[in-house]
Amino acid sequence: MLNLLLAVALCAPARADFSPSPDLNFTRDARELAAHCAAARSRAESRLQGLAKLPARARTFQNTPAALDLILWDLNDETASDTFSKYVSISSSVRGAANDCETAIGQFMIDAYSREDLYKALGDYAAQKPVLAGEDARLLREELLDFKRSGVALPAAKRKRLEAIRREIVKLEADFSRNLNNVKDYAVFTRAQLDGLPADYIARLPRQGSGYRVSVDYPDYFPFMDNAKDPAARRALETLFDNRAWRPNEPLLRRALALRREAARLLGYPNHAAYVLAQDHMAKNPATVDRFLARLARRLKPLAESELRELRRLKDQELGKRSDHVIHLWDWRYYDNMLMRRHHVDTEKIKAYFPLQTVTRGLLEVYQKLLGVRFRRIKDPAPSAIWSPDVPLYEISDARSGRTIGYFYLDLFPRDGKYKHAASFDIVHGRRLADGSYQKPVSAIVANFPRPEPGEPSLLHFGVHEEVETFFHEFGHIMHQTLTQARYGRFSGSNVAQDFVEAPSQMLENWVWSPKILDMLSGRYDDPSRKLPRKELEEMIASRNIDVGLKNERQLVFATVDMDYHEKGVSDPAADWARRSKQIMLIPMIPGTHPEASFGHIMGGYDAGYYGYLWSQVYADDMFSVFEKAGLLNPSVGLRYRGDILERGSSRDEEKSLEAFLGRKPNDESFLRHIGLSSGNAAASAPGR
Repeated sequence: MLNLLLAVALCAPARADFSPSPDLNFTRDARELAAHCAAARSRAESRLQGLAKLPARARTFQNTPAALDLILWDLNDETASDTFSKYVSISSSVRGAANDCETAIGQFMIDAYSREDLYKALGDYAAQKPVLAGEDARLLREELLDFKRSGVALPAAKRKRLEAIRREIVKLEADFSRNLNNVKDYAVFTRAQLDGLPADYIARLPRQGSGYRVSVDYPDYFPFMDNAKDPAARRALETLFDNRAWRPNEPLLRRALALRREAARLLGYPNHAAYVLAQDHMAKNPATVDRFLARLARRLKPLAESELRELRRLKDQELGKRSDHVIHLWDWRYYDNMLMRRHHVDTEKIKAYFPLQTVTRGLLEVYQKLLGVRFRRIKDPAPSAIWSPDVPLYEISDARSGRTIGYFYLDLFPRDGKYKHAASFDIVHGRRLADGSYQKPVSAIVANFPRPEPGEPSLLHFGVHEEVETFFHEFGHIMHQTLTQARYGRFSGSNVAQDFVEAPSQMLENWVWSPKILDMLSGRYDDPSRKLPRKELEEMIASRNIDVGLKNERQLVFATVDMDYHEKGVSDPAADWARRSKQIMLIPMIPGTHPEASFGHIMGGYDAGYYGYLWSQVYADDMFSVFEKAGLLNPSVGLRYRGDILERGSSRDEEKSLEAFLGRKPNDESFLRHIGLSSGNAAASAPGR
């Protein structure tokens, strides 16, 4: 009965002219998009000039700090579909225009926070020594800091140089991202080189002459590296994957690193990492991050060494005298998957129980129960509200009151030119508007799950960092973005401290490892009533920590390289990556490859912040411990979590939100237990402490 009600709720009809926001229009061609983007910037510029011209004695909170936030986030939302189209549009010309718009909006924001007249306006208001509290006080404090960090107080020549640097960095970042999105690299393999790969995988590969074309896109790359028996073939694809976009992107990365370092020093910081961490990060400074990473690396190394020995044994058993007794980068996924099968976990067999349609239905049911919300699919939305006909739109409402809260899209399948990874995008932000109403947020999951083919459903892999867990993770971001109740765009949804932003989603990954939840998510594609058998389910759960040391060491490589680039400075990014790979993960990088050139995070907003994935995992596991005790679908705990964490955004300090939900100060006890370690005799502590 529940499933029937859910199906009805998810497919209830709506008007065919419906759009979740008047700001969204995905039907603009490249010329229209460029014109719309320029007009929005012009309107914002006019409004900023009006704000700046107000006399000092007339300044109030509403017409100065609140107005500044409103103007800039109005611009962000007015151009939401223009900039988002860069990642999803089916038109290459529209994607190009969207990239230009995103660059222009980024430069506009830099220019706004570099303006002396706006800084003076805020200063004039602050000089009144207004009595502010809560989110209002936080907004004024952060805006003043934004201007200071922009260099507005620097001498004219230095300020001019800083503005030029930042405009160039915005363009470098946009070009880096565009180059990655446009990668179409592939390798051609013989049928013999595909030995070990599932029949359905081989059947969907495009043919090229007598060979089979395998791309570096995720749906091709991961199954190939997990299953292809031919080590030379694995090496060839891994080399191609690690060299994605390296020729255009390597110089962009080097230039960005140099410019970031120069900008930080102009502002009085020793390096870019110190500049980044001083605001909007819980860690506060590079030394704290370095201690955290070093401490975790020491704890994980013995575990990783033991796991590597086990993988080498598997390789020696398989290859005999042909084995070189070394786990190479093109080996570790393959032997990790073999180890899973030795533990009676066959991910290719298990995926038959996770068709996308069933997983989606179960996922939505879990989140509805947990967070006290309801989802309803919007049938036949307005053409301007969608960018591809296979992308559904959903409405979110509060289960108790029926009040509409927000909307989300699910763009789940690969397309030419589409964003290559899995991510959630906050398109329109929840915030209070000028008329006092609250703007309903709009978000989207953009992923690249296997596209269903005629007679073949979309089947998701289940496992650590596999597609089912990824889906749960990204939907956690959607809830963070859409359930927000923050007043100001600056603090809305997942606009939180960068080393906390992943915590809510990482916490919700744990749900997919519960037998009760797995029952809701699974059902054979040819007979949904057949759930994942108990034996396979138990073996899958028991396998969760297989190679957990190596997998976390891999994340430590990324985080440490990021800090090397932005704290210590490196002359050769590829050489530093190679050094850290061998030192930390104990698996060498392939000579001649350039994985740093496709490391989108450090050119896409996670510069000097990649450590945050591991850092926030500590908080995620600590929050999960509350649900472990009370029950994973406990509605009272879910509503408390929604109120203390999701609705708050960054409208108050993240540490305070954590303490409110936990009822105590956070610690790392649950995190260490989660990865198979214990805190030993050391007192449990927060990251870096």
